Amino acid sequence: MTPSRISGAKPPLDPRTRVQFLPGVGPGRALAFERLGIVTLEHLVRHYPRTWLDASHFVRVRELRPGELLTVVGEVKHASSLRTRGGRTDFTITVTDGTGALPCYFFGQGWLSKQLTPGTRVVVSGEIAGAERQMANPLFEVVEGDLESLLHAGRLVPVHALTRGVSARGLRQAVRRALDQVADRIPDPLPTGWGGVAALPLGQALRDLHFPPDAAALEAARARLAFEELFLVQMVMELRRRVFAEEGRALAISGAGALADRVRAALPFTLTAGQEAALRDIRSDLARSSPMHRLVVGDVGSGKTVVALLAACAAVESGAQAALLAPTEVLARQHGATVERLAAGTGLVVATHTGASTSAERRALQAKLSAGEPLLVVGTHALLEEKLRFHSLALAIVDEQHRFGVRQRAALAAKGMLPHVLVLTATPIPRTLQLACFGDLDLSVIRERPAGRGRLVTRVTGEEKFPQILEFMARELSAGRQAFVVVPAIEAGGRPDLRAAQTELERLKVQPPLAPYRLGLLHGKLRPDEKQEVMDAFRRGELHILVATTVVEVGVDIPNATLMIVENAERFGLSQLHQLRGRVGRGEHRSVCVLVAGALAGARARERLEVMTRTDDGFELAEADLLLRGPGELWGTRQAGFTDFRLADLARDEGLLLEARDAARALVADDPQLLAAAHATLRGILRDRFREPLELALAG
Repeated sequence: MTPSRISGAKPPLDPRTRVQFLPGVGPGRALAFERLGIVTLEHLVRHYPRTWLDASHFVRVRELRPGELLTVVGEVKHASSLRTRGGRTDFTITVTDGTGALPCYFFGQGWLSKQLTPGTRVVVSGEIAGAERQMANPLFEVVEGDLESLLHAGRLVPVHALTRGVSARGLRQAVRRALDQVADRIPDPLPTGWGGVAALPLGQALRDLHFPPDAAALEAARARLAFEELFLVQMVMELRRRVFAEEGRALAISGAGALADRVRAALPFTLTAGQEAALRDIRSDLARSSPMHRLVVGDVGSGKTVVALLAACAAVESGAQAALLAPTEVLARQHGATVERLAAGTGLVVATHTGASTSAERRALQAKLSAGEPLLVVGTHALLEEKLRFHSLALAIVDEQHRFGVRQRAALAAKGMLPHVLVLTATPIPRTLQLACFGDLDLSVIRERPAGRGRLVTRVTGEEKFPQILEFMARELSAGRQAFVVVPAIEAGGRPDLRAAQTELERLKVQPPLAPYRLGLLHGKLRPDEKQEVMDAFRRGELHILVATTVVEVGVDIPNATLMIVENAERFGLSQLHQLRGRVGRGEHRSVCVLVAGALAGARARERLEVMTRTDDGFELAEADLLLRGPGELWGTRQAGFTDFRLADLARDEGLLLEARDAARALVADDPQLLAAAHATLRGILRDRFREPLELALAG
């Protein structure tokens, strides 16, 4: 008989144990926990607090001051339940500590009468309010031992995300029990023996994060767990970098560059210094047999498409094929038209292929590709997923946030083709986000705008100024210009304060100043051919005003459009507004962007919008957006898990991020496939959490 059976002690639970088997939970409450994503005990202790209430400031009753979160320890002197007219049962107690009496009122918590009885020693934390100088719904805890064991009051109290059926007190109690059971048994992805913030044991970090003894312990725990989050993502970056560097099957492209020279000579402008620098980086990458994987970040209107075109010229001149992949049909058609115009008469063969292409067009293009004809194909990313087959794809150019996925790479590798990959984005990326989420890509940055473009002015106003906006719009249109009106939604969904596409079109149509002008509508629910028809009409000048959703956020190039009006501008991030603003100011005329705050926008929202009037530097705005909104909203859903940081803060944790990057680089250099026994836990966690990004990197 084992010692545990002799003593009657139960063995500790496993971190993978389902939460229903934790004492005090059971099957019914477990269903509520699952709504929070909590299935196992490890999930429970990894359910990090959203914030902490500092209820650690103990004072005597006579020292209580209004407006501060203060804590009193004393004895329940009086207790009573009160039935309200509406049928609710409230509960009130008076706590005394020898220096005075403190009334506490609990709304709708009559059940506390069984717990907070006269004579009970209790700790209450809250703010003093009202003429009665009472605490309303204070944090509280019955004191059964020493004050160090408190969970719900008198300390830094964790505040967790909740759901129906899970109370704050119940969750804190469950987390405490789970920590006691499994905190020291959870697999640690960080190898042992590391110093710095990583030296704190995982179990201790989890305990101190949920129930910190003081602020210093809390920050040490947060830093350790934030480092873990950053380290795992940096491991993905480094493992992918290793794959890109060692695959070694891309076509090395070098030569005289005569085709690119002819295209360059035909351009109606001179390349900027940033464009030239990006091209030097690309040419250097293309000359190697290991596949290029480069991200070109160019601010709005910086001329990334021209850089992509000249890169494609190098591939085509080498006798291979290139593809320019756009995120939407509209943008693909526009890229195709732009590239054909810029390359006219140079000998570069350009084909545009989208879902709207006819069967005859598809067959003709397939014949050229199968024959190995050197050309540039412009289309959506579906080009690589359809039956369309490239004979020798040497360069894939991916525009606007659509990363060249692992599945496409694996499919091409299986066919013996591994193209160089050039990713373009007009969303300036803050330095920490570059390091955290794009470390597997080499980076080129284009900041300057080409010369010869008109001045762009940004103004912030409210809905009450819309009559003046209409008059200004009419003046611009009468001068032969065009205007965008962007709204945040296709349909209002019952929100009277929300401007929606169709209703905004109808509202503008009946405005007398706009009576002479034709309006068009563009949004994501239109069929591809309808979108293209609207864009073509706007481009030809047949439409004067285009009412649209953010479908026009990127890539739309109408030099004659000089006015951008964004309704409910407070609903957009600064980087997104910068993208929208970039749809004007692309010609020689002065342009204006008007950001219209909605009727319910507060002073803080208006203040945030004012940042747009002070700078047109997208990189500066991106840094501000990172501080205000966080990386997920800034970049969108680039790839699940890559910006889903719960504790790491990219606005302030650059030091931790650099440490994590250096640690990941050193580990991958020492053990490229994580085959060492000491790295088995790390390998398993990476495979489970980042399976798709690492599909090739850990293929064995």
